[in-house]
Amino acid sequence: MRACLIAILGVAACGDAAAPPTVLDNGPLRVLVFADPPAIQIGHAATGTPDGLADVLWETLPGGGVATGQPPARFAATRSETATAQMLFGAFKFTEPKLADAPWTGVDHLGAVAVDASGAAITFELRGGGKALGTGSIGFAAEPANTAAGDPTHVAIGLHFTGGNRASLAARCGADEHFLGLGAQSWDVDHRGNTVPLWVQEDGIGKSDAADDDYGGIWFLSGRKHSTHAPMPMLVSSQGYALAVTGDARAVFALCSEDPTAARYETWSPDLDLHLFLAGSPTAAIDKLTGFVGRPDIPPTIVFAPWMDAIFGSANVRQVAADARAAGIAVSAIWSEDWRGGQDEGTGYSLDEDWHYDTTLYPDFPQLADDLHGLGFDFLTYNNTFVDSLADVYDEATTAGYTIHKDGGLYTFDGVKFRSTTLLDLTNPAAVTWAKDVYKVGLAAGADGWMADYGEWLPTDAVLASGEDAALVHNRYPRDWAQINHDLAAERQAAGKDFLYFMRAAWIGSQPLIQVFWPGDQQTDFSLGDGFPSVIPMAIGLGVTGFPYFGSDIGGYMSQSTVPTTKELFFRWVELGALSPVMRTHHGRSARENWNWQKDAETIAHFRRWTRFHMRLVPYLESLAKDAHDRGLPLIRAIALAYDEPWAWTITDEYLLGDILVAPVVTEGATNRSVHLPVGTWYPLAGGAAIAGGVITADAPLTELPMYVPEGALILTWPDGVDTVRAAPAATGAITAADIGGDRTLWLWPSSGAAIAHRCEVDGTTCFDWTPRPASAGAPTSATWNGAPATITAGAGFVEIEVTGTGTLTLAGGGSLAAASGDAARHLVVRIYNP
Repeated sequence: MRACLIAILGVAACGDAAAPPTVLDNGPLRVLVFADPPAIQIGHAATGTPDGLADVLWETLPGGGVATGQPPARFAATRSETATAQMLFGAFKFTEPKLADAPWTGVDHLGAVAVDASGAAITFELRGGGKALGTGSIGFAAEPANTAAGDPTHVAIGLHFTGGNRASLAARCGADEHFLGLGAQSWDVDHRGNTVPLWVQEDGIGKSDAADDDYGGIWFLSGRKHSTHAPMPMLVSSQGYALAVTGDARAVFALCSEDPTAARYETWSPDLDLHLFLAGSPTAAIDKLTGFVGRPDIPPTIVFAPWMDAIFGSANVRQVAADARAAGIAVSAIWSEDWRGGQDEGTGYSLDEDWHYDTTLYPDFPQLADDLHGLGFDFLTYNNTFVDSLADVYDEATTAGYTIHKDGGLYTFDGVKFRSTTLLDLTNPAAVTWAKDVYKVGLAAGADGWMADYGEWLPTDAVLASGEDAALVHNRYPRDWAQINHDLAAERQAAGKDFLYFMRAAWIGSQPLIQVFWPGDQQTDFSLGDGFPSVIPMAIGLGVTGFPYFGSDIGGYMSQSTVPTTKELFFRWVELGALSPVMRTHHGRSARENWNWQKDAETIAHFRRWTRFHMRLVPYLESLAKDAHDRGLPLIRAIALAYDEPWAWTITDEYLLGDILVAPVVTEGATNRSVHLPVGTWYPLAGGAAIAGGVITADAPLTELPMYVPEGALILTWPDGVDTVRAAPAATGAITAADIGGDRTLWLWPSSGAAIAHRCEVDGTTCFDWTPRPASAGAPTSATWNGAPATITAGAGFVEIEVTGTGTLTLAGGGSLAAASGDAARHLVVRIYNP
């Protein structure tokens, strides 16, 4: 680390000379801190240029006073205000004074600017209006663990105000800059032009794009534009950097919305800690960002195999399981959300809030679990942290003091059953231990995991066992809830058993603790914001902020204010689910009216086809999971992460699943759609002629999903026919993952000059390298495998070559495939498309 302070050696006689900046260097990066007006610039060091920078990678706006009634588009600012928060049904209404009544005080000067004794940071005093406001620092932090080696990228900025309870920092907003991230946002992929409050809460039902401070109507049910279970104070910029604001206070990101030149970051705290990763490209920045917050472990293989729901009790669950096997549905997990009880109500099928299995609906739960395991299914259930007044654990939990309190007594609110409810106090270690013990009862009875629901409802005025301010614990609550599930998974997996859990609520720091994320309770319709189309922007925003293993409720969940799931919606959602990391159905609130896979023969065939397609993709998805674990790359990716085209930063209805460009049909009644393809040559994944990049119109009848691969692509799959990844001793004729062993099928496309395509399995050693065959060469007529002739079989638009073991396949006329490591007895089917 090299640091130097450029001292002020003198003052010009005229009194108008600006003081030189304080400088901090680390490798090629240089930080400049200006005292008056206050500002920060970061770039690459250079000699012979103004201020010694070759470029500016990131900079704050200059400091100064803030006009009364205006937001602070200035270097930094603080204010004091008293806001109130009302919680109803997991939604929060914030009331705060107007800016004119509680104005911002801008930092107009930095005092005592100096490189600290360690030489690793510059410290300074924050001053404004002639008085001290606090202190600050900027320095080079340690590079995140498990990220790519290279030049330093991590810069940490800390502001600590003493005279206010809000903090703000404003950076320069580039003229054409785009911002991805912010977690599970359902309206936008690029958040430029938005002011986004970041607070964990219910999404709302039929969420509109209403302003976030618009609390009209039934505000606690309807939601607003940025209401979400999983807001993330994290973003990735098109200019090649990423940032995160740490801490658990409510945050506000105003991204070129209040002022077109300002990207402003605010915390509802006197402290603002911002971490910058100046990595040079969005993908490199994601690597550093996700390495900083932590990445989840690669989940068990069964996560990537299809799951399905089955409810209404033991008899029906057995019947659904048997029907699925008989129909050839490729499913490896069944989840029964009503294992704790459920009944039909006027608003749909409603779950009980007990914590143990219901002996009326599931009188033989352990035997049911054994039966499902015999058929090759993991058995998943449902849990949350509510303690309902009629729950079977209510007396035990409340008497022991395991729940939240208020004014010396129990804190209750109207819960999901519209009756008095309280909440597990996750700051109480005894409560956490007790809850884990109750959850383990379900595991001992045969469950293999569950939906770990909710996490958004902690009231800001609750009294907690830890003595902490509940307003500062609120956002942390879902992280603590995830920790419980992560701990149970670790115990279970240490014993050699599967444990699957999926969650919808999160905050920064939840990333390494959540195995699978689902985006909540979408409407059972095609509406923007909260219906089927909302899934794609949420998946993209979650992916870049560190949640790679994603799957939505196929068919949707909430039918309130809309109609039950139609056949068309179910078909379209099945297709999207098949091209998601996790494919899972949900019966939905209108469980008896919603369309499902068993409604008619056409639907059974559709579901069978797409579950089998998804099952084939398991090794491909696992290979993408290795990328997520090693480099932070999400499985569902914004197209802009691979193709820097203007439209790719803003498009909300297309995405990349690794190399596959997926364009779901999200418009009701549509049988075709416009598809944006990046510059280059593309091929339909299902086979067909080459297509030049640009905007095309794709045919998309109800059973089809437009999906494309770039020239020279390599897609790694299992052979067709796998029914489950589990052992299935009681399922006659079922083919398991163990049965196919190392057998694989590879789909390869030609190229007019694309680079070698490289794909490794999740073990990191079983790898394939495809040197693409020239598109002009046509179908190969001869080939050798390790020098010996190989047999070529012609298909419709492709040829296939079957080989055994490891080695190199060489095609006459160009193109080769190297297959390294793996089982010497494995059977490889190599399909080469030649449209």
